[in-house]
Amino acid sequence: MSGRDALHQAIELSVAADDDLGVNGAYFRVHHFAPQGTSPMPLLSAIAARTKHIEVGTGVIDMR
Repeated sequence: MSGRDALHQAIELSVAADDDLGVNGAYFRVHHFAPQGTSPMPLLSAIAARTKHIEVGTGVIDMR
């Protein structure tokens, strides 16, 4: 899976969780050694733009 695929999958999963399950939060970890996970703000912005009820944020900072 490419970084692009991982980001698109996270967005689609969040949209489905908002629409179908009524989930109210989506939190993503920051992984400094995974290119697709080093800067979560663009991902969180994309999720916030496509959902209505989900609060977005970072959950865990992983600095292995």
